[in-house]
Amino acid sequence: MSDTEAYDAFKAIRFSQNNGEPFCPKCVCVELYSFQTRRVWKCKGCKAEFSVTSGTIFSNRKLSIRNILSSIAIFTNGAKGHSALQLSRDLDCQYRTAYVLSHKIREAIASIDKGATVKREVVAEIFL
Repeated sequence: MSDTEAYDAFKAIRFSQNNGEPFCPKCVCVELYSFQTRRVWKCKGCKAEFSVTSGTIFSNRKLSIRNILSSIAIFTNGAKGHSALQLSRDLDCQYRTAYVLSHKIREAIASIDKGATVKREVVAEIFL
């Protein structure tokens, strides 16, 4: 996937509530100015500037969007999880970068399941 394709895919995921069209994360206005050189938008209503990663766990990132999408795919497709050391090898980045990225992904997954409760009776059986 090229950088442009990864950016378009991330934009479609990020703004999926509006069919992939960007909107202001502060005031939810859809009337925007776009700056193609910096890949940011400016809201006509509140004058706030934002990018595709603003307001997400990936804001203020140093990795390319292609590497971010790759790390999400690698991390979530692993049956037993994925270590930060292996992620750093896969992405060809520093261990600390992979460590922070994996914890951000874990935090996002945990926040989805935060209010989940068991709705049926759980029976624990011990096999000897």
